Amino acid sequence: MADEPRAAAAWPWLFGLVLLALQLSPLTRPASDDSFPFSSFPMFAHERKDAITHIDRAIAFFDGGRAVMLPPRVLGTDEVLQAAATLRQAIRRGRKGSARLCEEIAARVAVDPAFPGATEVEVRSERYDAIAYFAGDKIPLGKPVRRARCKVKPP
Repeated sequence: MADEPRAAAAWPWLFGLVLLALQLSPLTRPASDDSFPFSSFPMFAHERKDAITHIDRAIAFFDGGRAVMLPPRVLGTDEVLQAAATLRQAIRRGRKGSARLCEEIAARVAVDPAFPGATEVEVRSERYDAIAYFAGDKIPLGKPVRRARCKVKPP
């Protein structure tokens, strides 16, 4: 009878050790090996040559030169990653694709009460040092590349 409480107390410890071993198991496999649900996260397991990242943006311009980065909703979504993919796909389609997306964004900006007085929209690409960016340096590396610029027509 005295051994039953000890045996009952041992099961949670044993279960915890098994879970810990499973969680650490990716460390025993090659870095390129990936397995659900215990991933080695191979997309992060290799060295990057640098910390330069490319960001595509939609910017609204106002009289006086004020510029505002536009939120995902003017790209037709509430999701940041979907908005980024929409910009990337339009840019990959070239000038016509970028111009078409710019016009769609400008039409949404024209009726969005959050952007009164917006006069133009620009689709652009910028390069940043990701480490410096998150340390507070928000200045792009080099001049932004304009992909398209269009007028915001009043509704």
